[in-house]
Formats: sequence, C-alpha cells, structure tokens
Amino acid sequence: MFCLGAAMLVLTAGCGAPEMDYSQVDLVSAGGTVTLDGQPLPGAVVTFENAEGQFSYGLTDDSGYYELQFDSVKEGVTTGPKTVRISTTRKILGLNADDTEGGEVGEASEEGETASPAAAVEKVPAKYNKNSELKADVTSGQSEYNFDLTSA
Repeated sequence: MFCLGAAMLVLTAGCGAPEMDYSQVDLVSAGGTVTLDGQPLPGAVVTFENAEGQFSYGLTDDSGYYELQFDSVKEGVTTGPKTVRISTTRKILGLNADDTEGGEVGEASEEGETASPAAAVEKVPAKYNKNSELKADVTSGQSEYNFDLTSA
C-alpha cells in the first residue's frame, strides 16, 4: 500500500504546469485597429507570429480595436519581426472559445488553439490570414499596429 501511495505522489507531482518566468521574456504592449473595406472588423482574431510559430493574440471589439496577449496571464508580444494573421473564424481557447465548445469548435493544440468549425465563413481574404502577407516589426518604441484590409 505504501508503494502505491508513493507512486501516486510521484505521478501527481509532475502534473502541474510549470510556472512561467516572465522576467526572462522581453514583452511590449501592443494593439491597434483592424478595418475591412474601411469598416471596423469586430470579432476577428489577430495574431503576431514569430518564425518559430509562437504567437501573441488579440480579439477585435466592435470598433475593430485589439490588444495583444502573450498568454492567458500576461499581456504583450515579444519584440522582433512577426507575420500578422487576421481571421474571423479562428478560435483560441480562453479568447473566443471555451472548453464547452471543444467538440463543436475542434480539438485544441498545445498552444490552446482550436480548429474552426467547417460551417463558419471567413470574412478576411487568405492573403491576411492563412497565406498572410502582413508583416510587423515589433519594437519597444511602437505600440500601435493598425491594419486596413480590403476584401478584393
């Protein structure tokens, strides 16, 4: 019985998520506005992705304004060159999807991102999301990144 208890203690000790040391990450605050054909684009997920695929994310409000989150705890984005992706169908757990939507939205990846439902219609052209041509060079001297998209 003692061996079983000791084994359970060892197994559960490693189950907690590691604490993030934010002092080791160079984060800056960033946000901006997204418009599509001159109109604010509400409900769009904006991601700033580095070359390794790590990203910060935000969700536009009714006026098209977003602020980037590094993760579910900390605001901001790391400095450096980024590919920007904007989508009205992308779902990220804790941002615009929750655990109760899991089966409906799709399975979560390691980053907490989920697949979009097949029935959703993307309002943003692929050149701004899947095949994004949008780039941003994030610096500590700039905090506003606006994107004026066109549907054509």
